[in-house]
Amino acid sequence: MTSPDRPRKRRRISRKGARRWPPSALTAREAAFGDTHAGRSPSVRRTSGRKTNTYLPPPRASCRRSSSRKPVPPACSRRTSAREMASILMRRVSVSALVIGLGGASGMSFASAAVPKQESAFKQLSVKLKAIANLGRLSALAEWDQLVMMPDSESASDDRGDMLATLAAVIHERSTEAELGALIARAEAEALADERDLANVRLARRDFDMMTKIPAELAERKAKLASSAYASWAKARPANDFKSFSPMLAECFAVAAEVARYTRTDEAELYDVALNEFESGMTAARCEVLFAEVQAVLKPLIAKVLASPHQPSGAALSGSFGTEAQVALNTQIVRDLGFEQGRIDVSVHPFTTSFSPADVRITSRFRADEWYQGLAGSIHEAGHAMYESALGRTGMPVDTALSMGVHESQSLFWERHVGLSRAFWKYAGGKMRTGLGLTASDEELYGATNAVSQSLIRVEADELTYPMHVVMRFELERALLRGEMKVEELPARWNARMKELLAVDVPDDRRGCLQDVHWSGLAIGYFPTYLLGAIMAAQLEHHMRLQMPDLDAKIEAGDFAPIRHWLNEKVHAQGSVPKSMDELLVRAVGEPLKTEYFLKYLKDKYTDLYHLD
Repeated sequence: MTSPDRPRKRRRISRKGARRWPPSALTAREAAFGDTHAGRSPSVRRTSGRKTNTYLPPPRASCRRSSSRKPVPPACSRRTSAREMASILMRRVSVSALVIGLGGASGMSFASAAVPKQESAFKQLSVKLKAIANLGRLSALAEWDQLVMMPDSESASDDRGDMLATLAAVIHERSTEAELGALIARAEAEALADERDLANVRLARRDFDMMTKIPAELAERKAKLASSAYASWAKARPANDFKSFSPMLAECFAVAAEVARYTRTDEAELYDVALNEFESGMTAARCEVLFAEVQAVLKPLIAKVLASPHQPSGAALSGSFGTEAQVALNTQIVRDLGFEQGRIDVSVHPFTTSFSPADVRITSRFRADEWYQGLAGSIHEAGHAMYESALGRTGMPVDTALSMGVHESQSLFWERHVGLSRAFWKYAGGKMRTGLGLTASDEELYGATNAVSQSLIRVEADELTYPMHVVMRFELERALLRGEMKVEELPARWNARMKELLAVDVPDDRRGCLQDVHWSGLAIGYFPTYLLGAIMAAQLEHHMRLQMPDLDAKIEAGDFAPIRHWLNEKVHAQGSVPKSMDELLVRAVGEPLKTEYFLKYLKDKYTDLYHLD
């Protein structure tokens, strides 16, 4: 049993590129960055035509859909930001030959990017930012087509890679041009009163500085390393050969530290810089406090749950299930939840793509012998999609998701707090029995989908044990980036920490420190967003219940509209006006991120399910 975990792609949230969320999976689901927060379900990748929020493994540089194919040039890697690819791409494509019509009110060609001189600096800046966003959306459209519709051939993949490389080069050129920097400076000097306008200028400054601070040589070196390190990891993992991968991994952390030093401003440590690529405004010190609180409560709770004589059966999840029946059932459920108009397709790895709030698309995948992975992935992706659909349609930086953790909170809210609730199975149980021929009762379905077990593999972990996997990875990557431990020490430190946190013995590095793709793609600082999103989701549910005491009754009746409207008002409508998850929560519920609601949710739920004293 599994739930969508995502690296919703690596790298800081650049308002200029397309966004895609967790990558894929190495095995059926872990391979490319595919995680599952709740630990139960296929990995995912998500892309947005506006900004890059999730890390995508470098191997997909040529965006090939078959993991058996050889790694391709980093130019097309979704995980590599446009700025990182630029120096490589500029030698491969003729940017000057590309002229793209923007359409819309301006009707201008992007190549000229002319703006009326009599307009204010902010209005001129807006024209340029929207143009860059439109190019990012075109890139996202090309990627979606590649993953869902394009013929699965080497030549088609290579041709599409060239197209994406050209777009990436143009986006980089326009995102770093001197005229854009000058407009940002002029807009900063204007007397803007609206907080959304001020936020747009602030975000434009942040992204411009980030893209221009890193030397071209370092950007090119990082892009090449991301590709070669992935290839090294992909070879070492199945062979259980950490020793061969170790030098490359050490270089990944060294380059990540070098990049952080160039882009560092007032952060207390380099890890804060890496973390802020994915979770704006968060610090390592804050994570350390939050995660210590989680660890202190969950470690003894997990032990009690595993020792309980009342273990729910997972038999209801297995059997023989047709793909068409699963697709029809999942479509009905996500439509009921509120993803009413967007496309729903089948792909190898689930992902969400947003070209604009009016055009958001999701995919999921299905197994013939188990139905819950497909359903969990569909609900998870629908959560991401409903967030994207509720954002403003201006095409400006402020109308993008705030961070990876916030995005995860939305997918996890629907997947866990709705989809794993007892009330949900009272709503969905009959549908499962009719659509898939199941015989299990609503209560048996609730127990099966919430069963707890010890797992060596993060993406296969349940929602109770999953946080411990994140805590450990946060500790280890922070120590590596700070130079407090050597890469050669990683296997032993990993195995010892797994024993301490989850009481499991790691038999080999393949199922230990080699299992995740993130570090090979330099996605250092990404792991904490999984747990931060889970904590935020529980906090939102707590406050929703205060204002909606009949929440369970609404879920049971399939009345999800009030839930969507609450989230739209409290979270989605804010876009990226807040500077951090904490600020968003203060605006939404009157307090910053706290672990108490997350811990109470887990304690209450599993004490009841496992009949603990």
